[in-house]
Amino acid sequence: MNIEKLINELSRNFIKALVKKEDDNMLVMNLEDSGSSEILRIILKSLIDKKEYNKAENFLFEEIEKNKSEVNYKVAVDFYEELLEKSDEDLIENNFSREEVLQGLKDLESIFKKI
Repeated sequence: MNIEKLINELSRNFIKALVKKEDDNMLVMNLEDSGSSEILRIILKSLIDKKEYNKAENFLFEEIEKNKSEVNYKVAVDFYEELLEKSDEDLIENNFSREEVLQGLKDLESIFKKI
């Protein structure tokens, strides 16, 4: 088995475990063609679905520190836009707030202004 095939298989298994999908057909993306930003998007979506907003935000900023790309900026904005659609009650119930969402967007602007 070559290294590229092994990496793709490990990635596929990691994502399936993360999103708890048993069927490869449930994973619409093609791992060979996707970059780390697609994996980031999937992980964030999974954490949002689990209502782990703080964990998702922390992971997002860790990844942005590693790769301040325009694609990751778009993933981050999409993340916060999805949180903005949540009710205040849902955010508070899950240890987050609308103010934290707005602050996160401001932090993104500040980080990406520098590049």
